Amino acid sequence: MRTRGILLIVLGTLAVVVAVVVFVRGGSKTACPAIGYVYTGDVELTFPQEPASVAACFGSGCTPAPVSRSADGRWLVPQSAPYLAPGTAVTSIDVRAVDSSGVGGAKELKIESESTGEHPYGPTCGGPFRFTPVRVPPS
Repeated sequence: MRTRGILLIVLGTLAVVVAVVVFVRGGSKTACPAIGYVYTGDVELTFPQEPASVAACFGSGCTPAPVSRSADGRWLVPQSAPYLAPGTAVTSIDVRAVDSSGVGGAKELKIESESTGEHPYGPTCGGPFRFTPVRVPPS
């Protein structure tokens, strides 16, 4: 009986030590809120040579629509109709560009993102992002 009592005391003490270690090590982690960030801004297209005209749309098999240059001279494609069909995930862009000599090409390009550097809940929780400019290779 005495051996059983000592065994129970040892096991109880071991359980307390393990619980304290787990609490101390696990307690230092940040609990991140369940927030999903969505970027709804324009996708910027960059070209090695200035194109004469550009058409684009989001997603595979979409129908490109003409894109106009912004006031500051950039080619920006908004995430709205006619460039974006409802329910389409913005992960790629179909770009058709024609240069000044009339040579054109079509390419489906991946859209990549980067952090905005803002981390409202700490750097381990991630944060808002934005799309990086999409570089359109020459035709």
